[in-house]
Amino acid sequence: MIRSCLSIILVFWLHGTFARAYWQQEAHYKIEVSLNDTLHELHAFLELTYINHSPDTLNYIIFHLWPNAYKNHETAFARQQLGNRTTSFYYSTKKKRGYIDDLEFRSNNKDLSWTYDPLYIDIARVNLAEPLLPGGKVVITTPFHIKIPRTYSRLGHYRQSYQITQWYPKPAVYDREGWHPMPYLDQGEFYSEFGSFDVKITLPDNYVVGATGVLQNPEEIEWMNNKAAETASIVDFSDDESFPPSSKTTKTLHYKQDKIHDFAWFADKRFHVLKGEIALPGSGRTVQTWALFTNEEADLWKKSIPYINDAVYYYSKWVGEYPYDHCTALLAALSAGGGMEYPMVTVISSMPDDKALENVIIHEVGHNWFYGILGSNERDHAWMDEGINSFYERRLLETLHPGRNILGDADSTVLAKWFDLQHISLREDEYLGYLLNARRSLDQ
Repeated sequence: MIRSCLSIILVFWLHGTFARAYWQQEAHYKIEVSLNDTLHELHAFLELTYINHSPDTLNYIIFHLWPNAYKNHETAFARQQLGNRTTSFYYSTKKKRGYIDDLEFRSNNKDLSWTYDPLYIDIARVNLAEPLLPGGKVVITTPFHIKIPRTYSRLGHYRQSYQITQWYPKPAVYDREGWHPMPYLDQGEFYSEFGSFDVKITLPDNYVVGATGVLQNPEEIEWMNNKAAETASIVDFSDDESFPPSSKTTKTLHYKQDKIHDFAWFADKRFHVLKGEIALPGSGRTVQTWALFTNEEADLWKKSIPYINDAVYYYSKWVGEYPYDHCTALLAALSAGGGMEYPMVTVISSMPDDKALENVIIHEVGHNWFYGILGSNERDHAWMDEGINSFYERRLLETLHPGRNILGDADSTVLAKWFDLQHISLREDEYLGYLLNARRSLDQ
């Protein structure tokens, strides 16, 4: 009898626990930023509207200040690099490193006190002037300045080619487990609140920019369309990779987007541009697709629009319709793997051949679903973006290339027959890659 009563109580308790309404916090960003491409710096101003949908009263907000990951040799990123036996950042000079500073958090015309995390200088606690009640919102502003590091991971520059990612003060996620502060790492990724972005970028007007969000400037849209037509007419690309002088005049590009949790942008005066479009299989809605690349791998990238189109089409068919108006892939410097995803835009590093480029573009575009839309905690549950996304990536490659095996196209691979590999599929390749690392105790 006692056991039955306890069981009934447990059932009602569990029902009450799991029936509790789900909630997510909301973060809306307005950012104005200007690029100094002589000193490799950003000067910016942030206005953040933070909405508390939780049942809790908040007295402070945890912010990520990830550019500080590049400030010295003691950060979590720096230690991780050494742990992975990568020494380029450890031996970097102060001039080549980066940071964020000039922060002055304010709300309702009041200065807010704030402190760095005792362990990590890329995390800060900002104390609110008044408690933020459930259902309430607070507007927080701050200027900020970023010294852009050389490209040691994701945020960085190579001469006057800029990869501006994980760059603005960003609130950590607050969910039913509490705050999720996390230092920047380039292995084990992110967890972010959804909201909207309204971003204005000022830079010399001969830069080509690929970014999250929908471009609001009609004259820039026309310029990009003309660049795309010009690129499409090129038969033989030059091998010149030099940077042209920056224009003396500037332009301010305006981007807006709702229902996303991050914003990244990439700028290079040398970018060629290709434009395509794909009709989604369910609704028939048209998505614009863009490829931005330099002369470095132009012969590979001139084939890239179909790769982007295939990813957008098949992921929409199998997983759920792509919710945004454009999808962009671009070639730029990157030290954290072969590619990195951001909402609506993905950056791809140098690739050895067209098969590798197709593979990585499909994978990184696919992250618009598994990371971009799913929005899981990638630091704690990496399989929920990398694992699921890799499954669909391989499914798509097998759909497009049914004869391809672990070493390439089966009908042209002598090595596959010599080593009895012709029956190992692309999907099994992933498992073998895992075993290779697991047997060396590197599967984490």
